[in-house]
Amino acid sequence: MCHSDLPPGQPAPDAVRREVDIPLSTGEVMPALHVAADPDAPGVLIIADMLGRSPFYENLAALLAAAGFQALLADVFFRQGPLPEPGAEAAIARRARLDENQSLDDLRAAVDWLARRSTGTAVGTIGFCMGGTFALDLTSTQDQLVTVSYYGFPEPPAWVVTPPPRPVDLVGSLRGPVLAFWGDQDTTVGMTSVERYAERAAAADPHFEHAVLPGLGHGFLGSSDLGDPSDPGSETWTRSVAHLRSHLHVG
Repeated sequence: MCHSDLPPGQPAPDAVRREVDIPLSTGEVMPALHVAADPDAPGVLIIADMLGRSPFYENLAALLAAAGFQALLADVFFRQGPLPEPGAEAAIARRARLDENQSLDDLRAAVDWLARRSTGTAVGTIGFCMGGTFALDLTSTQDQLVTVSYYGFPEPPAWVVTPPPRPVDLVGSLRGPVLAFWGDQDTTVGMTSVERYAERAAAADPHFEHAVLPGLGHGFLGSSDLGDPSDPGSETWTRSVAHLRSHLHVG
């Protein structure tokens, strides 16, 4: 389903980690993990799935830091608190209490926080599942973003209580370099909506790229060996890092 543990065979690289607070327009602060090898490096915001912050995303933050970025893993569920127990049922119940439009505003504040701490003009975002949906919404509503989306929902599921804007409705305003991935067995997102979105995105933004991977379903990166170049999921991660490095001018 979503991502909690490290992918198999994946060592966690060393990196400088610190807990930070992101000031919000509401007067609140959103907690986040900041991981960086260079404090002036271009920033990349990691947007997690509905399980929220987990060892999987903490490891991705370290991998991004090792690749030359400063990574920020924000906790959009800080108002709802931690999951009372593992599993999809508890995650769905917590997500039902999440105002996802407010979450978009919170994530914009996180983008601004990174932009102020970077020497570049653009900020990267990389989102997964629910976070992939947020990433697609952000890149249709904000300038100076370099985007990677894994299995985002062009049309959020009907069971989401307070969904964000549907990315398919904002696709005409898509801007910036966007790289998106889905698996062709992803019945959770649905290939019909993916095809509709990708067709419209390609017409709206010449910098939109996507791939639909054969034989893979939802959440495939969570079971990929990122150290194995022959693993299809690993190849998408390599491509994602190259996309961010190219457009954020790293190395």
